[in-house]
Amino acid sequence: MVKRRKNSYRRRVSASGSGKKRKIGRFFLYPVLAAVSLLAVFYGGQKLIDYAYAADRISIKDIEIIGCKNVAKSEIRELLPFKAGDNLLKVDLSGAEKEIKKVKPELKDISINRRWQKVRVKLYERTPEAFVELNSEIWGVDFEDKPFPLRGFMSGMKIPKIIGKTDKEKSDILSFIELFKPISEDFLDNIAEIKYGSYGDIVFVTRDGIIIYWGDTRKDHMERKFDKFRKIYVDALSKHKKVDFIDMSFYEHGRAIVKPYNSSEELGVKS
Repeated sequence: MVKRRKNSYRRRVSASGSGKKRKIGRFFLYPVLAAVSLLAVFYGGQKLIDYAYAADRISIKDIEIIGCKNVAKSEIRELLPFKAGDNLLKVDLSGAEKEIKKVKPELKDISINRRWQKVRVKLYERTPEAFVELNSEIWGVDFEDKPFPLRGFMSGMKIPKIIGKTDKEKSDILSFIELFKPISEDFLDNIAEIKYGSYGDIVFVTRDGIIIYWGDTRKDHMERKFDKFRKIYVDALSKHKKVDFIDMSFYEHGRAIVKPYNSSEELGVKS
């Protein structure tokens, strides 16, 4: 019985020792295998990248430019820092976007993407909401307050010209136009100029020379005020051959003033 116990104890000790050795072996084996796998992936990936950079199939076969309305495709091609035959993976697309937007303010945005064997350039051009004068030249400006040179049909658009002494005045008038446009229907086409009057109020000048003293620019009154103005305007043109001005400055006090051309009489109109 004693011998059996000794043999049994030895077998347990031997089994326990071998188990510990296997655990230690596994502890070192897994990190080694993981390291080898990572090295294989790294060097294999590096080889694959080197192959891709050198492969003819990864070169640019075509450059597609879409979204051109007023900007010519040839202008954009000249600005691109890559050409057909260059490696598709090496070109810096985001850098090209930034540089083109710097020299082309008439672009609201530009998107350059890789396609199979080609690069697609998509343009988003700005549309002027008003004209502004910069350095004795007429430019367009959109509601992002970004002036840009006029292209194509833009110079013939029926949009108002902003007259302002300072950049802030111009910016404030542009903000007014953004509020006024949705409620004015097609009347904005009749406005040649928008400026500030001597009392700091908005003043319109129509294309037929009528001066409109609009008054304050509160948004909550604007739609109702314009509805009343439209009726006064139509009525004044039907009664008089020509109108000198329409003053809406007193609208909040319940009246407006219409002055026929070459007349000293100012006609009060209940608003």
